[in-house]
Amino acid sequence: MQLPTQVSYPIIAIGDLHGRVEWLDKLVAKLRKRPEWPHAKLVFLGDLVDRHPTVKDLVSRVLELIAEKPGSTCVTGNHDLALVNAAGLHDRPPPAYWVRRYGAAYDHRYTFQSYLGRTPDFMPQGKWEQELAELKAAMPAEHREFLASLPWVAEAERHIFLHNGLSPELDCPATVQLECLHRRVWDRDAVNPRFSTDTDRLFTPEYPVWLGADKRLSANPLPLPGKVQVSGHIQIDAPDANAVRIRIDTSGGVREPLMACVLTGPHAEPVFVASNG
Repeated sequence: MQLPTQVSYPIIAIGDLHGRVEWLDKLVAKLRKRPEWPHAKLVFLGDLVDRHPTVKDLVSRVLELIAEKPGSTCVTGNHDLALVNAAGLHDRPPPAYWVRRYGAAYDHRYTFQSYLGRTPDFMPQGKWEQELAELKAAMPAEHREFLASLPWVAEAERHIFLHNGLSPELDCPATVQLECLHRRVWDRDAVNPRFSTDTDRLFTPEYPVWLGADKRLSANPLPLPGKVQVSGHIQIDAPDANAVRIRIDTSGGVREPLMACVLTGPHAEPVFVASNG
């Protein structure tokens, strides 16, 4: 499956979902009443999985909405990245980093409940890897292919859409970082972390800072001349917009509202629509 990485206005960006299909349904019901809806493209900002046991239904609903509105897309969140790599949804050997990290640092039990009807075991040794293989086998092929193919970024005339943000700690300009995002390239030679920065000291070749490894980038990304960054990743109390970035993860999968950002054109002010209220 190949999703668009270039998107035309009007655009409706939707924040982190984490399996909350009921909140997405409420939000879409409100969005359908807006004048932009018939011609709007949807951009989901990632983190479809984990934190709630209706992940399977949520992924199916996102696929339905993308099919309903051609030209819509979804970018990778760090939870999606973790699942794809740990379970080998990309049909490559799972990296040891993500096998360990998905088990230790992510709310994976809800994703297992949704697809397998149970939580995973970790013992005896090797059981976790077996559980990941069973999770992959239980997932519909369409879900596996969709999650494994998610782009890292989508772009419009005056906006880009990514899960976290561009980094000031890389010795390459924002335009080069954007190109690396489009190519899904993250390696030290390409991005060149600035000496002695946190990104340099903590560099992890499996986990791009743009997708979540550096949480500071959600609030304070490197500016991209001529474009505003629209992102999620860090849960906030209310939508937060300035000339550099727009943040809309008011849910984090743990509370309403789920938030949408309506962009009617390249220079239009963002309009925020909440799932509740």
